[in-house]
Amino acid sequence: MLDSAGLLVDQVLAWILLGNSLERLVVVLGIILCTFIARKLVNRLFEHKLAHMAGKTSTELDDLLVKSLKDPVNYIILAIGFSLAVYSLPLPESACGVEVSTILDHIFTLLFIFVALFAVFRIIDVLAYYLHKAATTTNTMLDEQLAQVVIKILKLFAAILALLTILDNLGRDITSLLAGLGIVGLAFALAAQETVSNLFGSFTIFSDRCFAIGDWVRVGDVEGTVEEVGFRSTRIRRFDQALVIVPNSRFIKSDVINYSEMRKRRIKFNLGVSYNTTTEQMKDLVEGIKRIIQDDPRFDHSFYMVNFTDFGAYSLDIFIYCFTKTTVWDEYLAVREDFNLTIMQLVEELGVEIAYPTQTIHLLEHSP
Repeated sequence: MLDSAGLLVDQVLAWILLGNSLERLVVVLGIILCTFIARKLVNRLFEHKLAHMAGKTSTELDDLLVKSLKDPVNYIILAIGFSLAVYSLPLPESACGVEVSTILDHIFTLLFIFVALFAVFRIIDVLAYYLHKAATTTNTMLDEQLAQVVIKILKLFAAILALLTILDNLGRDITSLLAGLGIVGLAFALAAQETVSNLFGSFTIFSDRCFAIGDWVRVGDVEGTVEEVGFRSTRIRRFDQALVIVPNSRFIKSDVINYSEMRKRRIKFNLGVSYNTTTEQMKDLVEGIKRIIQDDPRFDHSFYMVNFTDFGAYSLDIFIYCFTKTTVWDEYLAVREDFNLTIMQLVEELGVEIAYPTQTIHLLEHSP
């Protein structure tokens, strides 16, 4: 009876289904089942054990890595299980003149490369989180744009590296390909010199940090507020609300004046009084203007000059040079207006006349 049962089992295992023995198919199904079991166990490990351990630490890095690597590890398990299941089948030696084993090797190599690229992208996303977090702590929005540029470059580099690995796996000569790409890149650079110059200009802006988003700048004959910095151009909003698209190459060739970085604003002019002014009046006027500056806390008292400097064509000139503490345009104008009105009041009190262009004509009387 036992011998008959064993013979029946052997006959069932020897039964052929779709060109494969039932024994072989059972092995394949067993591998697939083990793959899903392993995937389930790994998910539980990531969701409970590793997540719990990462939650006890004081840093966010391990938490982010556990979350980001969960899916790539799942895909790796599925890829390994699928490859083992396929290789366990009795496969033909060749198909369409190509070895089946070679085809499968290429397919599974590509599969693992894509899974690895996915894992690298997830790790770069973790890096992006920290870069954006660090950029938000700075005073300039250029750091946030620079973080985005760095992340894009890293992902592009990873994708190019994966592509070269795929081409090498397919038997392509990477050395000759890179040489050809170098020649094509040189020709492209020569044909697009302005674009390349703008690209280097954007790198200059990001590295030098000569201004930030929202700064009041002047580049050549363009003056306004910076709204956006891109790879090719920078958008500047003029004070008449016109939007100017400035190529980034101009930031290399032209001087950039950042008015938002001023620590104080200058007041400079010559005050001309009439030649009827006496020496005492001139001394009192110069000292009075100095006292106006000294008594006003809105002025920077570390350096200023008020001096009687020139005998002009029609006036005695007093040179006034000082700085306001505020750099805000409307506040600066308010301080300057008060300063001018106070000087006018002082001139009136001293009985001094403000000079204006005059011309004296002398008539000579001739005797008959």
